[in-house]
Amino acid sequence: MRDRERETALLALLDGVTAALSAGDDLESAARATLRAIRKATGWPLGHIWVPEGGGDRFVSSGAWTGAVREFPLLYQATAATRLPAGTDIVGRAAATGEPVWSRDVTRDPLFTRARHGADIGVRAAFALPVATADGVAAVLEFFCHEPVEPDESLLRVLASLSRQMGRVIDRHRARQEAEAARRRLEQVVETSVEAFVSVDTDDRIVGWNATAERMFGIPRDQAIGTVLHETIMPVRYREDYQADLARFLTTGKSRLMGRRLELAALRSDGSEFPAEMVFWATREADTWIFNAFVHDITDRRRVEQALREAYAQQQAVVARLQELDRAKDEFIDTVGHELRTPLVSVLGYLEILTLGNDDLPPGRRLRMLDAMTHNALRLQRLVEDLLAVTTTAGGRLSVDSAPTPVDEIIAEAVQAMSAQARSSDHPVLVRVDAGLPLVRADRGLLVRALNALLSNAAKFSPAGSPITVSASATGDTVSIAVSDAGVGIDAEDLPHVFDRFYRARSSTEAAIQGIGLGLTVAKAIAEAHHGTITATSVPGEGSTFTLTLRVPDPGEVPAVRDLGDRREAPPP
Repeated sequence: MRDRERETALLALLDGVTAALSAGDDLESAARATLRAIRKATGWPLGHIWVPEGGGDRFVSSGAWTGAVREFPLLYQATAATRLPAGTDIVGRAAATGEPVWSRDVTRDPLFTRARHGADIGVRAAFALPVATADGVAAVLEFFCHEPVEPDESLLRVLASLSRQMGRVIDRHRARQEAEAARRRLEQVVETSVEAFVSVDTDDRIVGWNATAERMFGIPRDQAIGTVLHETIMPVRYREDYQADLARFLTTGKSRLMGRRLELAALRSDGSEFPAEMVFWATREADTWIFNAFVHDITDRRRVEQALREAYAQQQAVVARLQELDRAKDEFIDTVGHELRTPLVSVLGYLEILTLGNDDLPPGRRLRMLDAMTHNALRLQRLVEDLLAVTTTAGGRLSVDSAPTPVDEIIAEAVQAMSAQARSSDHPVLVRVDAGLPLVRADRGLLVRALNALLSNAAKFSPAGSPITVSASATGDTVSIAVSDAGVGIDAEDLPHVFDRFYRARSSTEAAIQGIGLGLTVAKAIAEAHHGTITATSVPGEGSTFTLTLRVPDPGEVPAVRDLGDRREAPPP
């Protein structure tokens, strides 16, 4: 009967300690509950907990006692003042071996160091129970009795089992604590992430939604949780493929989305879209899957990329333009050299003949030589003036001495100046000026020069004998002077560049037409110096029209209209 009662008591001890361990939230509370359960089962009046110190190489009192500790002041004081290295005292021995240690009578046991000096510490029997975990001995439980007690093998076996059980429970508890701490850290990281974090279940319903997701999509967490993901943040064009991929993963474990970094459009609560970078992955939780995604708004990145592309394109355009200018410079040097050399050779040749003293030269031939020299000298003069004019306009130093000026007089002077040019004299010039044209405020000399450049250009690119038309008309507060020819015209790719410095159209190069590409540049500079404009239109093979438009002075500034009588057409000079 006693054996059966003993067995029942030990089973009750196991049950009690197991319950105590299950109820404990930490090591200390579990150990205290275990102390009480063992004291109750054994009837021993006093229990105490030792804990490791200094990395586990010695043990000290935790200060945690159960029972009437005040009845044992000497034991309490000796325990509080003791540091037990591993292997010393029954506590150190239990810690070192990992097994329970029993002392029948501590007053006669040399292992029990706290009773060495013969002091009556009030107890006789004791046993120590180590709590061994994966990280070492976490604690040693110590129990005392008033009387000597022989070692109880059955109890020791139960205590050894309890020791291992306590260690496993503590290991699991620590693992749960670490997992919980890791989970909290992860939640904190996810919650404070600069990227939106979204989790969904197998029905694609949102179960996770961090603060960044709230801001990014404009949906509060409590409204997002439980909604269907693809209906919430995905544009319609992606939804069918996304649902099919989710179903494929749940069926086969294969996916084209999981584990990949994708750039897709995402949907805000207001229906607007924005570019996003998304990473999807799946995690197994219990018997189901959870699908997660980080979403990064790449609007700024796309904007920077676009800016870089545009900057690169602009840079390439600048490089191309610089290369084009470099080629134009080389062509200009060649052309200027040729344009200077040709008249100089002619002048020098005639001078050589005239200076040889050939008195027998007929007067007519001598006169023709002088005319040719004069023509070539004027050609050189115009070339130098064009070069100086371009330099002046490029530096913003073009001086305009404006005054109220009749348009018909400017045209007549320009046409008269053109008659001195041999090439230009081969073309009849038709002048058509509307009656009643208002005066314009202009620098007469500069405008004559601009029109002369337009007339010279028309003559260069027109067949001999073909007419050139100069017309003038008023529209609103502007007066326009148009110079039209029936020449070869200008190709579409050349038209935007005809006013560029040193630019020569392909047709002029192929036809070996004289000029260095400055006349139209000078004409445009003069027009703009008068706050006017100059434009060009052309039909290849049919001719071109250049139109110079000037502003009419404000009323009262000059006489509004110069009376020219009826509209008139001037014959060629």
